Amino acid sequence: MNFYSNVSMLALLMAISPTAYVIAEEASLEDVDVITVTATKTERNVFETPTAVAVIDQQEIEQFIPLSYSDVLDGVPGLSVQGGARRIAEEPSIRGFSDQQLVIRTDGARQNFDISHRGRFFVDPELIKRVEIIRGSASSLYGSGAIGGVLSLETKGAKDLLREGQDIGARSSIGYQSNGNELFTSGSIFGKSNKVDMLANLVYRKIYDDLTDGSGSPIVDSRDEIVNGHSKLGFEPTEFQRFEINADFFDSQGLNPTASDDVSSPTTVVDRDTSQYNIRGNYTYHDPDNNLIDLKTVIHYSNINISEDRLFDGRSDKSNFKSYGTDLHNTSRVTFSDNLSSAITYGLEYFKDEQDGTRDGVDRPEYPASERKFIAGYTQLEIDIVDGLVSIIPGVRYDSYDLTSNGVFDNRSESDFTPRISIGLNPTDQIYLWGSYSEAFRAPTLTELYNDGVHFSVPEGFGPGTLVVNEFDPTPLLMAEQAKSWEAGIRFRQSDLFNVGDSFVISANYFNTDVNNFVDTVVSYVDPLKAPEFIPPFGPMTFYGTTQNVNSKAKIDGFEGDLRYENEYITFGISGFTANGRNPLTDEGLSSIAPDSMTVRLTGKFQDIGLRVGTRITITAAQTDVPDESVTTQGYQSVDIFARWSPLGGVLQNTVFSFALDNVLNEDYSIHPTVIHQPGRRFKLNISQQF
Repeated sequence: MNFYSNVSMLALLMAISPTAYVIAEEASLEDVDVITVTATKTERNVFETPTAVAVIDQQEIEQFIPLSYSDVLDGVPGLSVQGGARRIAEEPSIRGFSDQQLVIRTDGARQNFDISHRGRFFVDPELIKRVEIIRGSASSLYGSGAIGGVLSLETKGAKDLLREGQDIGARSSIGYQSNGNELFTSGSIFGKSNKVDMLANLVYRKIYDDLTDGSGSPIVDSRDEIVNGHSKLGFEPTEFQRFEINADFFDSQGLNPTASDDVSSPTTVVDRDTSQYNIRGNYTYHDPDNNLIDLKTVIHYSNINISEDRLFDGRSDKSNFKSYGTDLHNTSRVTFSDNLSSAITYGLEYFKDEQDGTRDGVDRPEYPASERKFIAGYTQLEIDIVDGLVSIIPGVRYDSYDLTSNGVFDNRSESDFTPRISIGLNPTDQIYLWGSYSEAFRAPTLTELYNDGVHFSVPEGFGPGTLVVNEFDPTPLLMAEQAKSWEAGIRFRQSDLFNVGDSFVISANYFNTDVNNFVDTVVSYVDPLKAPEFIPPFGPMTFYGTTQNVNSKAKIDGFEGDLRYENEYITFGISGFTANGRNPLTDEGLSSIAPDSMTVRLTGKFQDIGLRVGTRITITAAQTDVPDESVTTQGYQSVDIFARWSPLGGVLQNTVFSFALDNVLNEDYSIHPTVIHQPGRRFKLNISQQF
């Protein structure tokens, strides 16, 4: 390995945990346990959860004034946000898995949209209250796509913003960032009565000029304009029940290249309008005195439309993606004795995705009309022995799914079982040991199966008078990815380490995943089996190539971890990640594996004046262990700083002043495997006022 591998391994041996612990200022450190509900679909202390899970709360989300999800998720070991500086192209990657190899959920609803180079985030960071991240296979609860993990986003509601004793309120904010001259503003109103609460929020962002990278070069065609609306209505007919309706819309406009994560050129720029409308209905029933019923259900509908008008020739592409479904699960708890208790979670999930596309009003084979639908049942048993001394959590899920190409190819009906078992040992209150074995699967996406038509064309590919046309080759028999993973980890915590009330957590984990039928994209610039064509009398001579999805193999293993210390005055943390990914058939590296990285965080808390200041330092190695002709990236060091002041009294008591300086060193870098660079140095200001 390279120089940084030694650094990251040293950090991992020193300590390091799969958890981003976030503790509120007002709470006593020793009284706070971070809770996850995504890892097991039940509330469970993160420290005593036998899987790699991270939790990011609202305070940590807001402190660096996030403009995109790379600001929100930076520093979680094993997780990166690729796609480059254009935020409409952002999508997460966990341990080298990305696209539909990850499940994204917003308020419990699946977000299945995936068109290459168009991103997967359609909720502004301003609207996010909390993020939970499962790293590693999670198909036993979340089904197809959860090979690499799960991102669960929770949006804000009225109760998150109302102050104690307040029944109605409003909040407004305005901000600016210097790189690209971006203005952003947000406004919300919220309130509650005895049984009803509501929130309505609107966010507006606009980048007026192209962003610049660390070298001072413009990131051409990176301007955008975003409007995002969010509303949440809650109704609690009894103290044990809650109905909730979320309705959102998202609209992004800008002149960007067709592949938003790539370098722009005069022939690729499109006038793009991306809009999403979705609605989610949630119902929960939880009576602490009723051990048999702890019910949660979500019903969701989403409609995404993308319009792309190419400037140089007027070509007009339209893409539509609809998704709807439901997930219902209940947890029943049984205590057999003082030394043996259990909780069984069982549920059903159904969802259906539909897509279609046109080019100049005619069906577009590059985004073919097709659909898929899934129906699944799952169950999980949590067994705690001797008050959690030993935890055993087996689970299994069965998915049946149909893939339909609307008459062009044969329909497919298939199914998968995905089991999992996790074991945790808690010999003392300070030490937790855990291990897990899981299987996961991912059904091919509709685009992977049925993509047809032209991928790209290169004028003068072999000199004047020649043209290279690369075409998609449909692969309707592409098989589902199948993964087998095992992990093991250790955690240690100690309160009152240096002074009363402080907290120290350190941990590390190892993961190992083998994937059969790994979907790989093979691009043959020129296909020797396809004869060139010449159009007389003056040409051009056209050479044909192909782009095809094929099933291959992948093996990924590595270490993750994090160290965190917090007291009344400071929070200090180190997180690290190192992984190796290879194709066992060719012994080549995988193009998707993130390079070794380490993030250091330090926050100072001056609670008597309501001030927090901090820094985030990220050190990332180069990534050159990739197949021939794949993207390589150089190592980099990025430094960010922030200050956040919340006056405790006077006329400014409900005002928050925030400042952040990103990429202090003006580093010129890109996030693997993205080609375009990240923005250079930029300062951000934000002022918010609550009434």
